[in-house]
Amino acid sequence: MKNFTRLILFFLVIPALTFLESCQIEGEVIIPSSTTFYGDSVAIGNGYAQAWVSENSNGDPTAVGINISEKGLEDLPDSMAQFVLPLPAGKGKGFYTHTLLDWNPEGHEPPGIYNLPHFDFHFYIIPNEERMAIGLNDTVQFANAPDSMYVPSNYMHIPGGVPQMGSHWADLLSSEFNGQPFTKTYVLGSYDGQFVFWEPMVTLEYLLTHPNDVVTLRQPEAYQRNGWYATKYKIYYSTTPNEYTVALTNLKFHQGK
Repeated sequence: MKNFTRLILFFLVIPALTFLESCQIEGEVIIPSSTTFYGDSVAIGNGYAQAWVSENSNGDPTAVGINISEKGLEDLPDSMAQFVLPLPAGKGKGFYTHTLLDWNPEGHEPPGIYNLPHFDFHFYIIPNEERMAIGLNDTVQFANAPDSMYVPSNYMHIPGGVPQMGSHWADLLSSEFNGQPFTKTYVLGSYDGQFVFWEPMVTLEYLLTHPNDVVTLRQPEAYQRNGWYATKYKIYYSTTPNEYTVALTNLKFHQGK
């Protein structure tokens, strides 16, 4: 009888653990230390993408990320495509407002560096409507850089900006600026003196290697507004289900000044 009971428990526990490690199309996954909530899924390739936020028992965000199903990398558009991925409403204290996923089949400028097929994963802290209002001719706002105390070491402000996105800051310590090919990098985004997004950029080729990579992020001297800022970002592939994930992790609260 005891052996039979142990057998029943085994078959009950294993599916439960599998469920806890999995990611659903809609709904939530609960793990002992945090709960992950998912936004609506959006069609991409032959699959889907969706954004999510994990929060602790106090409702503070601990991680924010984007999942792309394995089939989402199949039959991608031949031209640049953009997908707005909503975050679940009312979760993670609302610090991160929405995400923006860009597919660049031929890469983008500067030539010889980022002209490889890749995805841009943007995590915004301004409303989508405010992002959409950023104009092509907002040269003054693009040039208005945040104070140096808010900029991590060895980041360079790239001149100009992108409409409906913002101005970009490149990591000069990243591999593509140091004699190695571009595989992944971490970009900062600002507009009119404020940091408004953070952006891991990841090549399609690198994703297809099924990575499991965690990168520690350099931190600035100070932060502009109260919020939860990433100390790491993670790129990984899971088999339960088959998905690629890019996430800002180990979020820490900082007072703005």
